[in-house]
Amino acid sequence: MSINNFVKKICKSLGENNKPTYVVMAIATVKGICRPMFTMMDKTENPETKKYTALREGLTEVIAIPAYWACGELAGGLAKKAFKDKALASRAEKNLMFMGVCAAALFVIPGLCSVAIKPIMDKMGLKAPDKKEPKKVMETEQPPVYTPANLNSIANMNKYPKLSTFTAKPQVGLRVGGL
Repeated sequence: MSINNFVKKICKSLGENNKPTYVVMAIATVKGICRPMFTMMDKTENPETKKYTALREGLTEVIAIPAYWACGELAGGLAKKAFKDKALASRAEKNLMFMGVCAAALFVIPGLCSVAIKPIMDKMGLKAPDKKEPKKVMETEQPPVYTPANLNSIANMNKYPKLSTFTAKPQVGLRVGGL
């Protein structure tokens, strides 16, 4: 069997037996491989942060793949029981599989990840990296005070006064366009 015939056979099989579950599982597999790899290749990030983030992304997809499969197959199985007509059951099965995969992405996977990932990361001895403290604004900074003496100075000409200086009428209600 030549490579050309092999590729044709695979493409024909995938075209005839394509299920939403297979597509989403393939995407999750690629994400589970590529996202941690790209995270680890980031040279600007802290090594501990990279390790934690890459492992978390990988674990998320490890949880996602079986969840997609289970939800898709369970939803598709409902169609086989509900419809006796073979053609109608096949279309309904694919539609319900798609809905099952969507439900997995919206509800099941986030729920499983929130329950499972933190204990797994704790057992591995990995903690979330500490976030840097935000810069504290100095409380002694005061806005510039405009007096007749310093209004004419060139240095103060480029500083903007407060916005309340420009408002002549009350700013209430819904205004569309214009001034």
